[in-house]
Amino acid sequence: SFGPLVSLKDRTSPEGRPLSWRIGGWNKPTELKVRSPSDHDRTPDEKNGDWAVTRLTELAADQTGQPFFMAVGFIRPHTPLIVPQRFFDMFPVEQIDLPAILDGDVDDTFARTIRGLPDGAEPDSSRTEDMGTRLFRELVRSYKTREEALRHFIQAYLASVASVDEQIGRVIDAVETTGLADSTIIVLTSDHGWGMGEKDYLYKNSLWQEATRVPLIVRAPRTADAGAECSRAVSLIDLYPTLVELCSLEGDTKKNDSGHALDGHSLRPLLEDPQNGNWSGPDEVLTALYKWRTTYDPASESYALRNDSWRYIRYENGKEELYDTVADPHEWKNLAADPSAEGQLLAFRHQLAARLPTPGSVPPQPKWQPKQKAAAAKKAARNEEKDLSA
Repeated sequence: SFGPLVSLKDRTSPEGRPLSWRIGGWNKPTELKVRSPSDHDRTPDEKNGDWAVTRLTELAADQTGQPFFMAVGFIRPHTPLIVPQRFFDMFPVEQIDLPAILDGDVDDTFARTIRGLPDGAEPDSSRTEDMGTRLFRELVRSYKTREEALRHFIQAYLASVASVDEQIGRVIDAVETTGLADSTIIVLTSDHGWGMGEKDYLYKNSLWQEATRVPLIVRAPRTADAGAECSRAVSLIDLYPTLVELCSLEGDTKKNDSGHALDGHSLRPLLEDPQNGNWSGPDEVLTALYKWRTTYDPASESYALRNDSWRYIRYENGKEELYDTVADPHEWKNLAADPSAEGQLLAFRHQLAARLPTPGSVPPQPKWQPKQKAAAAKKAARNEEKDLSA
């Protein structure tokens, strides 16, 4: 869902229940009151920004000189894309630029084949349909044209980004005004991207560029000048070793004695010299569509390898996609079956096999059992209440 944060006074559901905005999770949500477009309770992101500014002020006043690590999370632009009206006003819907979309682009791709749909099958509303395909189809059905649908969705996405940008600005301002700027490293990133209708897909959890690319901005004292850019493909797993080195910390990257060292590499050489830094990591970034399984089998996952010029995708059923991202930046032409790209395809197959762990080297993974966990939590809460009443 998406739209501006407006007053729901006197509005009811189709069943006649009063409507209200709720925040705070599924278990114990609280009401967020909206009295007018400019008068509402603090949103979760605004509260997170408030906390960060207050905490930075406290840390700056601390005379012990102890180092600190602060992770500040903002929800938007995660769905639902609902933010105050003033952010929507920044992006008039008729002025929204649409992404480059090629009709039929999905025809030579295979993401749907791992969701229960055979090649050539038409998407339907069954549970086997890919989420991104279903969301795209439902969005387009809600408007007269695909273009109109995407403009309204992208407007809400941009409004959500702008709302978070405001909070990020508050945090950075606090770092500067408190005198912490000269000794503080700031990293801005996200956990995933989002398809905006390319390949008839409107979601995360794909191995294409739109979902796997994330913003990554690092501001660190004594590194390259502000605004310097680096085109090398790197991974979020590189952030931890980067911070360890920048902070001159000692030790390895294992969680404990039975853990494995992280695969990441420090980005410090690229921060100091974005164009010619001596990068020690691999040329290809590995992305996986992970599934919850008690036994990890590398052959049962779907992967992408991305370097400065190519993207290779291998799905768990063996289907492949290969894109020359220099000649084809939108990833419109799958070259996996093109004889002229056979050498590149074989090289990626070899690289992927070399990167994957063996099944026995990974400990058993926990089962995802939300219903059982929720029931156990409720039972524990009831027992706690009984103990208190006794």
